[in-house]
Amino acid sequence: MSKGKESFEILLDQIDLDETMRENPLIKQGEIKQVIVHKQSKSWTFVLAFEKILPVMLYQNFRQNLEMAFQDIATVTMRIETSDGQFDEKLLQEYWPLVLADQNCSTPFIQQVLKSQQPFMEDRKIILPISNEAVIPNLQQQYLPMIEKLYQSFGFAKFRIKPQLDQKQADENKEQLEALQKEQQEAFMQQAAESIASHKQQKQEKKQEKQSAEGPVTLGRSIPSDELVTPMEDILEEERRVTIQGYVFDKEVRELRSGRQLLILKITDYTSSFVAKKFSNGEKDEQAFDSLQQGSWLKVRGSIQEDTFMRDLVMNAQDLTEIKHEERKDYAKEEEKRVELHLHSNMSTMDATNSITELVEQAGKWGHSAIALTDHGGAQAFPEAHQAGEKNGVKIIYGVEANVVDDGVEVAYNPQDVSLSDATYVIFDVETTGLSAVYDSIIELAAVKMHKGNVEETFEEFIDPGHPLSNTTVNLTGITDEMVRGSKSEVEVLQSFREFAEGTILVAHNASFDMGFLNMSYKRNNIPEASNPVIDTLELARFLHPEFKRFGLGVLTKKFGVALEQHHRAVYDAEATGHLAWIFVKEAMEDHEMYLHKDLNRHVGGANSLKAARPFHASILVKTQKGLKNLFKLISMSNVKYFHDKQPRIPRSELVKYREGLLIGTACDKGEVFVAMMQKGYEEAKELAKFYDYLEIMPKAVYAPLVEQELVKSEKDLEDIIAKLVKIGEELDKPVVASGDVHYINEEDAVYRKILINSMGGANPLNRHTLPDVHFRTTDEMLTEFQFLGEEKAKEVVISNPQAINDSCEVVIPVKDKLYAPKIPGSEEEITNLSYSKAKELYGDPLPKIVEKRLERELESIIGNGFSVIYLISQKLVLKSNKDGYLVGSRGSVGSSLVATMTGITEVNPLAPHYHCPECRYSEFYEDGSYGSGFDMPEKNLPGMWGTFEKRWS
Repeated sequence: MSKGKESFEILLDQIDLDETMRENPLIKQGEIKQVIVHKQSKSWTFVLAFEKILPVMLYQNFRQNLEMAFQDIATVTMRIETSDGQFDEKLLQEYWPLVLADQNCSTPFIQQVLKSQQPFMEDRKIILPISNEAVIPNLQQQYLPMIEKLYQSFGFAKFRIKPQLDQKQADENKEQLEALQKEQQEAFMQQAAESIASHKQQKQEKKQEKQSAEGPVTLGRSIPSDELVTPMEDILEEERRVTIQGYVFDKEVRELRSGRQLLILKITDYTSSFVAKKFSNGEKDEQAFDSLQQGSWLKVRGSIQEDTFMRDLVMNAQDLTEIKHEERKDYAKEEEKRVELHLHSNMSTMDATNSITELVEQAGKWGHSAIALTDHGGAQAFPEAHQAGEKNGVKIIYGVEANVVDDGVEVAYNPQDVSLSDATYVIFDVETTGLSAVYDSIIELAAVKMHKGNVEETFEEFIDPGHPLSNTTVNLTGITDEMVRGSKSEVEVLQSFREFAEGTILVAHNASFDMGFLNMSYKRNNIPEASNPVIDTLELARFLHPEFKRFGLGVLTKKFGVALEQHHRAVYDAEATGHLAWIFVKEAMEDHEMYLHKDLNRHVGGANSLKAARPFHASILVKTQKGLKNLFKLISMSNVKYFHDKQPRIPRSELVKYREGLLIGTACDKGEVFVAMMQKGYEEAKELAKFYDYLEIMPKAVYAPLVEQELVKSEKDLEDIIAKLVKIGEELDKPVVASGDVHYINEEDAVYRKILINSMGGANPLNRHTLPDVHFRTTDEMLTEFQFLGEEKAKEVVISNPQAINDSCEVVIPVKDKLYAPKIPGSEEEITNLSYSKAKELYGDPLPKIVEKRLERELESIIGNGFSVIYLISQKLVLKSNKDGYLVGSRGSVGSSLVATMTGITEVNPLAPHYHCPECRYSEFYEDGSYGSGFDMPEKNLPGMWGTFEKRWS
């Protein structure tokens, strides 16, 4: 006996199948082919094999026993495979009720269309009669394949069902439907008349019964204003008495069979949402139910219980009071209100949620005089912003948050005339407590000394940081507190390394990071900065192999077959980098004739270097109308010429070239000045800040992800970074402005941005940490954020400096309100002369009134709106083409223009149908509509002479 048959015998015992059915020859020959188990959904599918299709009663009994036997364990389904799946019409029709009963076919559509139909066999084809031709395409596409698969799961051989229109039944259905529609229409009209009369009467009665007292709606007892309100997110289980308050975003009143009403409210406090229910207790409650409106704010008191129908926690409301919800307001004096200089609309793709109209309206409500629009890399919102600004009396400062790249990144630091082939290299790597050379420290420094690709000497030391290491550091580096505790001091290790590296070329992978930490550590310990020539293997790899997409150390070692035993341990990283460096140096010498250290920078500024450069953010604001044009040029170039890696980029050289009329700001935490202050120190940040017109700082909440990711150690360090940026502004005499990096209006709107960003999955780096709080802040809210700077300095960065930036920006118009047509001297006179000359040639002089009036009206409109040049260009184009043998005709609206006809642009005559004599120029017009077109007009003889009219028409 096969294993499948043995398993089947055991199954028969488990499902307790009736002895009579077990003895059935078809059952006795059965076996289990497969059992498919879905652990998550707790569902099992038994795949059984039988010789033939089971009789339908036997199939049903077997399936019922199978489902009941395992009902406490899993949801069971059954699929049958047969060695002989042949069938007749009787068996096909016996299984038909099982098809219709299947959950996939129990839709209203299927039940309505197929409930009175049965498939039948005709010439070995399976036919399904259908009484409604309109449903056949939907059946064929969506349902028939599903029905065919169901039959196969019963053990039937594979077949196709062909739908066929039952014309007789279709005609009967149509007659019944028409009769029913007529009957329903008459009944509806009768009910409508009665309903209108009844509604008027009820409205009058309610008006008379309505409480005379005005004020908020109250149900049950009044809830004191000082009663403790529980945030909805804190309610996780049933509670006897609790008070919540929030915004009503949905309301339903149900009429119960008992005659009472049930009020169902959906309420949110923006931390979570709850359903609140209350039964009416008399007419007064019902009137209150009617008065409550979606969009109101309520305070509700009651018990929290598990609702068995909704399967969720629901509030059974006992008391309910309508409350007044105060929207956020900007209470600052008119002359002391802030100006937001960094704001994103929903045109910042998949990043911000509100339209610029909504944002400008909010600024207008708060009395803000201006607002800056800085979407990511585009100007799509400018036209809408212009309209919203005019409507709400808010000045729009047009701008963009750009991805700026340096025109080239150096491979060689401290370039010198040192031979690459003969030099000795010290390849080093540091492991640190974080990414900031200013606020973090080195905990391991390792290096290898190499000559011509061979390791000559190694250096490896731990440094005790004087504090416990964070979990992030331990997990990333593999270095523990025990490994660094009691190690040498930082100054000892640095002095030893300086001696070790003397007279060599220093090499590091991402040297800006390693050299930044090394030099900052030297400086902290009063040791002169390194003067050695330096090579960055990261940038060298990008130059040599622009075809690569990733340049991490792990990726490169795999590509070039270099061993990397333990990544993120300094000694292993240093040795692997050394072998890569020698490969790259030989490639630079052989393929690019770079023999000296300084030669490695010859490529800087090339096309590939722009692609390799890391973009940083910068805010660009329009100061003048010329600046607007320059901004448009920069945006166009970034999206067409310099678009790379899914980002529009602006090279720094292009930004300098088109800088006139623009103000450039340091932007957010992705701006180069903030990053330099965070990672490299005050002096480097100050040097970079010289390029900008103003410096931006933002609320600590906007920078919160940096602390979460341990890029900044603490809030105190964050305050220190912001304070130092303010100091740089003072020293360089550049305004420092507080901006909000606005992505939505209200704090509770953060969830919409979260949904937007989460929808992009891992493709969006913002999904890797908690999103910052970037709502539109009022003046008082912004002042509170910067209290740590002191009251006067907070006012300066929040109010005075942004207002000064606003005052320096002209009112510019991004969308012209006039037509700027091309100009041809004398075009107005030429188009007029051409029109009248041709008209008189056709209709004589003086012109018929209908022709003269039409020409006057058209020419006045054409010339008055600046279209004469457009007509003249079209006229010359058509004339030249026809002369050269190319038959052309204009199209579109010119077919309704008599000037276009008279100037030869088109042969279509837009005048009313008329007769016309080409000899004597006599004409008869029919303006009464008696003829729709000249085609409709009969032939007509000229009055008093032989010959016939020429017919003209539109």
